[in-house]
Amino acid sequence: MNWIAFVNLALGLLSCSTPAAASPSPLRARNTQLIHRAETTTVNATGGTYEAYKPGYLAGTWEVFKRGEYVTLKGTGYIRVRWEVEYWKGVGPIYEPTFDGISGTFLFVAGGGGYQMSDTPQGCPQGTGCKNFTGSNEYGYSYPWDDYNPWHNMYYYLDGEVTITNHEAGGLYNVGVQAYSYDNILSDINTAPASSGNLIKYGYSYDPAEGSCPCSA
Repeated sequence: MNWIAFVNLALGLLSCSTPAAASPSPLRARNTQLIHRAETTTVNATGGTYEAYKPGYLAGTWEVFKRGEYVTLKGTGYIRVRWEVEYWKGVGPIYEPTFDGISGTFLFVAGGGGYQMSDTPQGCPQGTGCKNFTGSNEYGYSYPWDDYNPWHNMYYYLDGEVTITNHEAGGLYNVGVQAYSYDNILSDINTAPASSGNLIKYGYSYDPAEGSCPCSA
């Protein structure tokens, strides 16, 4: 058999082979679940030294921006804690907020917003050359003192009471806190990555167990 005949035979055999299975749609729900817990009483602030939201602020109802500021929440439902590392005003170790005075049930249930602080931005919040969301070439970088790596949106479930307190020192940050619905959480963590806008990856469910999204109810 000459070389041309051999090549033609090989191509013919390849054309008759079974085609590879198509990759599943990235929007298809996986086996990851986010439990829907009871949302029976609106989560409200019962005290604190927080700031009220103003246009231009980080999204949230109760703004916990400075060291020592806190908000005490009570109710039965979900809350969102949105993070912003304010490296353009101060870099250094990041001492994350604490969740104290817990009565009843308080759980971390999901992470979303398109990225975690260790991810590389598709556009720097401030400055240029950002390696992650904690700094830039011009300002330097903050760093979690204990390797904490929050999502842009951290979601919690509350059935009782909790106090959230800012402990910034060196590495400055803001957190915006607000009541949130299960449906809106599910929509966030299932938002597909995009080539702009810092939607870098799907979210994660941590309730009942850790797993990547897309997620189902």
